[in-house]
Amino acid sequence: MVQYNALYEGQYDPEGEHLSDVAGAESNVAVNLARLEPDSLDIHWVSQLGKDESGELIQQELSKKINVDAPLLAGEKTGVSYLNHYSDGRHIKTYDRLGSAASKLNFDFLESHISDADVVHVTGITPALSDSCQEATFSALEKCKSQETTVCLDVNYREQLWAPDIARVTLDKMIPYSSIFKIGLDEAEAIWKENLSGEEYARKFHQGKSTISVVTLGSEGAVLFNGHSMTKQSGLKVEVIDPVGAGDAFVAGLLKGLLPGQSQSEQNTNRIDSLNVDRLNYALRMANICGSMTCTRKGDTTAMPTMAEIEEYL
Repeated sequence: MVQYNALYEGQYDPEGEHLSDVAGAESNVAVNLARLEPDSLDIHWVSQLGKDESGELIQQELSKKINVDAPLLAGEKTGVSYLNHYSDGRHIKTYDRLGSAASKLNFDFLESHISDADVVHVTGITPALSDSCQEATFSALEKCKSQETTVCLDVNYREQLWAPDIARVTLDKMIPYSSIFKIGLDEAEAIWKENLSGEEYARKFHQGKSTISVVTLGSEGAVLFNGHSMTKQSGLKVEVIDPVGAGDAFVAGLLKGLLPGQSQSEQNTNRIDSLNVDRLNYALRMANICGSMTCTRKGDTTAMPTMAEIEEYL
């Protein structure tokens, strides 16, 4: 979607100055990962767009960085969002995507793309958009399971889309399909309400052999559990300008650390199971650096650090 990021404080003002940016959890991860691995990975973003100004802008901008498999559909609209910043430190994002082209995704369109994928990244946003999106999501997950494709699942809970009780029912069904599962501690508490620590949630969500679960802890960093070892990395101490997009940057850094430049035969769940503690620490450290540094600038993907910047902290 196209995001209008306010360059002023306070509620949305149509006359105010905005930074127009292409944003969205899944596309953010794709663009950020491409920035970290510009040559060795073949990255595709799969969706649908309305044939309108916003849809054309998204195609134009994303195509400069990744492969875009998202047709422009006549008569459909593209979702947009508005990000506003307040003097008390709040950053509030509102959406206009009801009935968008993306909300009408179906599995027939997705299937051919999944068949060729080594890793599929999905979030909890897609199944919340519509019944057809939820059906398409589960069909895609079944396809990944049948062909042993690595699935990275980021909860990305949006209270504007669904209530915690409804989200929990769907996510409880999605999590077992994941090879790499990521959730924020605040999200876990909002949805499951079990008053657990990050480490306890990491154990709760772990799906057994050949999987990892990651719980982010805000400024305190993140924990990762692979069934044997609990790995923890502290966050960087940074001045937070705009935290929106930090989670997507975190996932891109995590994937870069876990699956760098591997062939199809290596990019499977068994490979994840074989990663040693040093490698897990490295991946989590990289993820924390990406997430933390993204908070220091405005823009979902324009704020993503380069490998040169990341290496200063590794």
